[in-house]
Amino acid sequence: MGYALRPQKRRRKISETGHELHQKDFISRLPEDILLIILNKLPMEDAVATTLVSRTWRDLWKLASNVDFSYRWVQVTGKEIHRSVNHFVRRHHGRNIKRFSVSLRCRKRMVKDVQSWVTFAAKKHVEELYINLSDRDDDRSKNMYSHLCFPVPVLSFSSLMKLTLKSVRLDVDSFPNCKSLQELYLENLELPNDEIEGITEKSSALQVLRLVKCNMNQDLSVKISPNSDLRKLIIDDEFMVFNRENGIFIDAPKLRRIEFLPGITRRGYKIGRMGFGTEARFSLGMMFRKLGACKATSNGLLNSHCQLNFLNLLTKFRTAKVLELCSWCIQILSILKVKQQDNLLFNATTHLVLNTGLKIWELPGIALLLMACPKLENLVIVINDQAEELEFNGAFQRRYAFKPEFFWIDQEASFTDCLRQLAVVEFRISHDNFFEAADESIEEQFFYQDNIQGYSAGVELLKFLRSKSKNLAKLIFTTKKQQCQICLK
Repeated sequence: MGYALRPQKRRRKISETGHELHQKDFISRLPEDILLIILNKLPMEDAVATTLVSRTWRDLWKLASNVDFSYRWVQVTGKEIHRSVNHFVRRHHGRNIKRFSVSLRCRKRMVKDVQSWVTFAAKKHVEELYINLSDRDDDRSKNMYSHLCFPVPVLSFSSLMKLTLKSVRLDVDSFPNCKSLQELYLENLELPNDEIEGITEKSSALQVLRLVKCNMNQDLSVKISPNSDLRKLIIDDEFMVFNRENGIFIDAPKLRRIEFLPGITRRGYKIGRMGFGTEARFSLGMMFRKLGACKATSNGLLNSHCQLNFLNLLTKFRTAKVLELCSWCIQILSILKVKQQDNLLFNATTHLVLNTGLKIWELPGIALLLMACPKLENLVIVINDQAEELEFNGAFQRRYAFKPEFFWIDQEASFTDCLRQLAVVEFRISHDNFFEAADESIEEQFFYQDNIQGYSAGVELLKFLRSKSKNLAKLIFTTKKQQCQICLK
């Protein structure tokens, strides 16, 4: 009896030899410099995890130049930041670190270690240092201790170019000389009267200073050293539990640009010396969220303090070369215009930027600003479809109502001596494209979407500007995807 032989099945090759795997592991065969570039693109927890890839990657994390320990590290690895940073500092073998960032809930027992991290950063020639001692993402404990003094050995931090400190009690006497520091961000700090002046004195190359929610319970004094060439100062005050008795004093004789955002939150704003021709930007969108600052009656804002505070601050920049105002500011000025209280004058302003939705109660404010800038040369209208409106009650609207389609026609008599130097007008529009047709006027080519708020008002405004600006030489229309320039002369 014969037996049929079963055909033998080929066994699948389950595993490959180590040599074959090595031949296919092209990434690990790259030069170390290239591997480090890849490593530094990864989050810290992933960078450390590469130690399991192969022998080539095992010690690469010790040479990392982009170091970031945050609450995400705790979530992914389950390890505490305090011990992990200490371990990293002891094991790191690289010469330089470009960015060193630590964010945690600091306790008193950790302060000496945090100071040692700063010393480590100085020795490693860190260019960007970020220290947050009250990480809001870590809600496991409310207890924290935020008193950080730069350690005595760090008398100079010559490599540092960008420094961010959050929830830190800073001692200016221990602040090192940072001759290369260009950007300084301070958040939730208590700063004595001479603190800013001392810091700017030791940071001669400082270009940008941003103060976020500093001195919440006392006056904030922002005195910039006369030896500093600071270009931009940003006052960033959010609506939190502020003591309404606190104010702010700013003295910056060489400052080029100052920004206020996102709201006016303090009792008073005093401006000392300010460079002639300073750029001033007001981006106060949070005022629409403040009770009393978003409602208007026939007497003005329901919260008159907010209105007076803004107007008093705005008048401090009569010599500003560039003014940039948001929709809330424009609507406050509209109240002045319709009540015939428009006595503002900006004799030095040559560049005006208006972030507006071209809504009906913004038109008087725009007219006021055009009349208040007799030397205006460049006008930029940034049309925002999402612009908000003040809540004008019925009494205000009945008393000061007007027809928007005839508004600019009614303004012609008031603009006899205005806009003589206006040379360039730019419209920045939020939609993707504009329509061009040979048989349409310039206004109708670029403002064709009548169903979108603001575009029909843009047609009338552009017609008015062209009729009153005898020296108008150029129109610029910019969208997300296109830009068109029209030379009129």
